Amino acid sequence: MAEERDTSADLFAIPNFWRSSRFLDQDKAANPLFSPNLEISGSSFQFLPFGDQDKPLNSLKRPLQDEGQTSFFRLPPVLRDAALSNEPQLSDDIFSDGIDSAEKGKKGESQIDLDDDEEEDYWLTLEDVEPKTPEYKSWEAFNPTAHHGPSDVVFISEAGPVAFDALITDIPDDGTEPVPDILDNALYYACLLGLAQGRSSVLFSWDSEKGSFVKTAPQLRISGVSVQSIQGMDQFCLDCGNAVKALLSFSESAYFESPTPTSVALAKVVDQLVVAVQTEVAARSKAVRSILQLQSVVKPAHAILTYFHALSKKLAEEKSEEGMLSCLFREAQAAEYQGGLLPDVICEVLRLASKPWIEFVEEWIGLKNEEGAPISKTGSGKSFVKVADKMWIDDHGFELEEPEFFLDEDRMPSFVPQDMARSIFDTGRNLRFLKEHHPDHSLSKRNVVALTQPPKLEWQFSWDAITMLETRVNEYKAAVTRLVQNAASGDQFSTRPSTTHEPNEYKLTYFGKSEEEVAAAVLASINQLAQPLHNNEFHDELTTMLHNRLYSTVDHNKEEGFNPHWSLVPLLSFGSLVDTQFKLVNDECMKLLLGPHKLRVHTNLMRQYFLLGNGMLCSRLSHALFDPDLESAERKAGVAFSGGVMGLRLGGRDTWPPASSELRLALMGVLSDCYEPPAAEKDGDGQEEEVAGMGKSMLSRTYSSDLPGNLSFAVRDLTPEEINKCMDPDGLEALDFLRLSYKAPSGLQNIMTPVILLKYDRINKHLLRILRMLYVVNHLSRDVQLLARRTRLSNAAIRFCAEANHFVSKMANYFFDLGITSIWNQFEEWLDSIEAEFLGTGSGAQDDDNASVGHSEQGTSRSSSSKNNKNNRKSCSPDLVRDKQSHCLDEIMSALFLRKRQTPVLQLLEEIFTIILHFARLMRSLNNNQNKKPPAFNKKGKSKDEAYANNNNNNNNNNNNDTPESLYAMFRKKVEVFLTVCKGLGEKAAASKNKGFGYGYGYGYGQENGMGKVGESLAEMVPLALDMMGYYKGAGRARYQG
Repeated sequence: MAEERDTSADLFAIPNFWRSSRFLDQDKAANPLFSPNLEISGSSFQFLPFGDQDKPLNSLKRPLQDEGQTSFFRLPPVLRDAALSNEPQLSDDIFSDGIDSAEKGKKGESQIDLDDDEEEDYWLTLEDVEPKTPEYKSWEAFNPTAHHGPSDVVFISEAGPVAFDALITDIPDDGTEPVPDILDNALYYACLLGLAQGRSSVLFSWDSEKGSFVKTAPQLRISGVSVQSIQGMDQFCLDCGNAVKALLSFSESAYFESPTPTSVALAKVVDQLVVAVQTEVAARSKAVRSILQLQSVVKPAHAILTYFHALSKKLAEEKSEEGMLSCLFREAQAAEYQGGLLPDVICEVLRLASKPWIEFVEEWIGLKNEEGAPISKTGSGKSFVKVADKMWIDDHGFELEEPEFFLDEDRMPSFVPQDMARSIFDTGRNLRFLKEHHPDHSLSKRNVVALTQPPKLEWQFSWDAITMLETRVNEYKAAVTRLVQNAASGDQFSTRPSTTHEPNEYKLTYFGKSEEEVAAAVLASINQLAQPLHNNEFHDELTTMLHNRLYSTVDHNKEEGFNPHWSLVPLLSFGSLVDTQFKLVNDECMKLLLGPHKLRVHTNLMRQYFLLGNGMLCSRLSHALFDPDLESAERKAGVAFSGGVMGLRLGGRDTWPPASSELRLALMGVLSDCYEPPAAEKDGDGQEEEVAGMGKSMLSRTYSSDLPGNLSFAVRDLTPEEINKCMDPDGLEALDFLRLSYKAPSGLQNIMTPVILLKYDRINKHLLRILRMLYVVNHLSRDVQLLARRTRLSNAAIRFCAEANHFVSKMANYFFDLGITSIWNQFEEWLDSIEAEFLGTGSGAQDDDNASVGHSEQGTSRSSSSKNNKNNRKSCSPDLVRDKQSHCLDEIMSALFLRKRQTPVLQLLEEIFTIILHFARLMRSLNNNQNKKPPAFNKKGKSKDEAYANNNNNNNNNNNNDTPESLYAMFRKKVEVFLTVCKGLGEKAAASKNKGFGYGYGYGYGQENGMGKVGESLAEMVPLALDMMGYYKGAGRARYQG
């Protein structure tokens, strides 16, 4: 060695770096660095007891192993020679010899300065070792790959299954658990894979009592794996197998326990899911060589099967189809952000399971031909369409039941919006109306589906699919429009789909053919049968998805991008097609209602008769009911009719009510003579039909059935209490037994419903009382004037006559002009706009004398403007017409104080009318008694013969109060209260006048058309008409007190 080099100036030099630590030289014999307390003999490892620490290091005996043999500790190259020579003691000479042998192989290398002890640096032998190439370490390294040479062992688990099994065997235990037996790896892997697929094996069997798989031999394991790891993998595969069994049981139970189309479809989907997962697991089971590979194969299947196992428990709790679909939709919405394959799988399951329900919706709204027995009113209904008996009361008070379609909202899935559910139901019901009343219509034929090719109702979960759906919906709408227009224009084209089929290529027909042709046909048929069968195996989308993506590492959710939110998915998937079909069907129904069914004729009839909009009818009816100068229709023994005009003479007779024969004689021809048909009706030549009133009346005087709806008079069904009130000819309820009978045609029964007809009847009953009061006050003035000529009347009687005439006439003007005409005109204008939109014509009906001027001209202008915007037509349905009419009648009833909440106001008004009738009876009785005894009045105007007149009146129950002064005082008091109440109603309604008249959808005529102030808000006009000058206030009452 050269002299020791001076390293004092070298900042990076480590002095004597080659020397070993001095602590190692103190006690080399007791150094535990190379004594791991294990004894090596042969090729097996034997761990020494923990107490044997006194054994020398030479107790490590092991023959030299080759490079490929697995060992727990491999001897360094320096110690290999020592192991071969079997020296009893390891000393530093071994290291010196190793270093000398390593230095002999080095040439031209500079010598390193040694210290005074002249020791060799044995670490220089490491310079001959080539550095290893850095390797990327990952968990994928457990897959079988090419071996790159021996590697250093760090953990016991890396030493191989032999060392690990030896460690497991030598671990001391308390003896409570038996030592597990080691099983062949391939056999155990096969049993676990079968368990994951829900199949029994020699190690796992199905226990029907426990409802789970059980392990036949619990104490088993495989080489190189601990018992705990085996138990974890057993439980992992056990959960997967139990899920398979539970799903198959759920699928089988759907066919036996109250099967429904949705439950059967769901069971089929679950069965497809299980089979697809089992197929994928079985296809990858052959490549399993380790426990980690087994886990990688079972893990994706475990995630899918256990999720659907939990889902099947929730679905089993649902007892209805809509409950199952709603549960599936909620689960699909909850799984949206879970990632991976599961969201797409649950979406596909939802699509397949809801297919029967969607197909029923398609059949109901006309997008698909009905299969099997069609839904009719004679059946029991299906799904959300319920068929039940609709009970209503006819004209004679009898309860009638008629089957009708009803929407069962409880049977509608929760993901369907309420307005969409109503549109679906109304579309199907209106379509049945077309099929029932117009079977020759284009939309009523079965070939409409083949001709128009409507798109399918399906779930759409992406924006691209929704955009494509919108395009197809527009094409379908254009196809239906062309079909209807061609049918309306009379184009005779073949609308029947082609039913011709291509003839079979080989027909075994013998007649008319030669023997050679028959032989050739037989040989060709044999040749065709000899061909191999085509693989017609069909893979549904769910199976294809699981096959392609169950073990795929690509995240397809990121590739698909942004999708619509789940709250919008039902509306975007079904809304456009349902709304289009709703508009198409409803437009055709409206054309038929306004055209062949003559809706405007019937609404005009209701206006003329029920609402007393016909002036001639009011005049004829008043004379027939109240005129005392007409000939009596009452039958008397020995008295023959003179042939004059007869009437009921209410107020001029002692017996009441009249017999049915009197009603027929007195009211004969009243209705038919006064009927005014719509002026726009045209004859077959296209010219306006000039209907002569007298000619019409002469032809229909006897037969009132010529009127639309078989309109006629009838007797109302009354209770005993109401009958007692009707028996008083001077009472307000004397004419309550008389009513109008109307039977709506079958095509208009959905619009002229019994509820609407009941509202018409209530209004007509009230107006008939007003008509009587007008006749009474008009004749009251004549009676008072006649009585004033004969005797002196009090100021109260004269003032009462004038004020009663003023009150009744103003109230009648309010009821007829404001309460009916102003509101009904708005409804008529709306009908004009509808008729102009669908028929391209103006209003076909004329209003009464109180209607606004220029009504038809406005309808014509709206018609011309609607033609320009025909493509932008709003949708209108028969139900909307019914609702508009019902709302119009509700507003009229509010203005006439006929609503239930206005009962106190109506009772107050009836009390005022009753007081006026009592006063008229008093004046009439006094007039009739003038021929017997002239009455004498005192200073207060009280007649001395008043008691005599009251005693002769059989219907007088208030003898002490029937004086002009007392009646006038009560009248003034009631009128003052009535005006106060009407003023309060007007102020209350003004606060909510912005509510409008429309319904918020379709054709509405609300605030923009000035219909905010209707109904109760019109009551504020009553004080203005009756007491403009404040007559009934305190100052006026003191001024005119007589």
